[in-house]
Amino acid sequence: MNSINTNIHSVTAFAPATCANVAVGFDILGFALENVGDYVTLNCHDDNKFVIESINSNEALPLDTDRNTASLVIKKLCRDLKLNIGFSIKIKKGIPLSSGMGGSAASAVAALVACNAFLNTPLSSHELAQYALLGEELASGQQHADNIVPCIFGGLTLIHSLNPIGVVQLPIPDLYCVLIHPHLHISTMDARKILKSELPLKDYVKQSANLAAFIAALYSNNISLLQKSLTDVLIEPQRAQFVPGFYNIKKAALEAGALGVSFSGSGPSLFALAKHKSDAHEISKVMSEQLKCENIDSDCWVSRISKDAAHVTQSS
Repeated sequence: MNSINTNIHSVTAFAPATCANVAVGFDILGFALENVGDYVTLNCHDDNKFVIESINSNEALPLDTDRNTASLVIKKLCRDLKLNIGFSIKIKKGIPLSSGMGGSAASAVAALVACNAFLNTPLSSHELAQYALLGEELASGQQHADNIVPCIFGGLTLIHSLNPIGVVQLPIPDLYCVLIHPHLHISTMDARKILKSELPLKDYVKQSANLAAFIAALYSNNISLLQKSLTDVLIEPQRAQFVPGFYNIKKAALEAGALGVSFSGSGPSLFALAKHKSDAHEISKVMSEQLKCENIDSDCWVSRISKDAAHVTQSS
């Protein structure tokens, strides 16, 4: 039976934002980003109560512990392990709500990583991922791991099974990611509801070829092949409606040197990959300008694919 390290009273953990799907890998590919993410602080007490003390966010998020991804997952973990502990929870959101940047996953993962630090026998990353799936189910109505896995493991990941979670950590290309967040609100649940349950066989074959070519390009470090493969023929056409002027934005980014452009997760955030940092900044500029033509403000990050997974930043 697991037990609590009584020498630890407070833990803060950070979990990075993530880009899921990566154009060709719906629900199975994702990568972590640098310098943007969520922080969760847990202060322990022995009354077995879980209370969300504060949420530092520009948007309203639930304080009900059964409706918040951070509290829900650690309550389940503590009850499964029969731990005699409670937590006061502080959440600091760095990821916009319903942005397609893995915000619900990051809050759940940061809480789990913080909670794990209290255990005398910490759970494995795979075990934490199974709990994080419950947070994604709460947020989107379905268990999908393409945000939580790169968040927990870092880098660029492929999920080949959910029960149990199977993870392949793929080679990380020497590229820059542009992530642009239009100031639009699209819930993951709504973005999944519009997807067709049946798709043409020819599109499935094309997408399978693109996914295989993308993975081959990573292992062979073939940037030209990677560029040719980054085309989503299944999901992107169904979600383009969510961002006004989407195809103009994509065209401008490709003309500015982007290797590929598509939605980050369920959107509305978009990602583009670039060979050089200077290219990435030019791409972010033209994408922002195209959004302004649609009277849409945006935020933008330029980042390497981060090797760093969610981790503890402070413990006392």
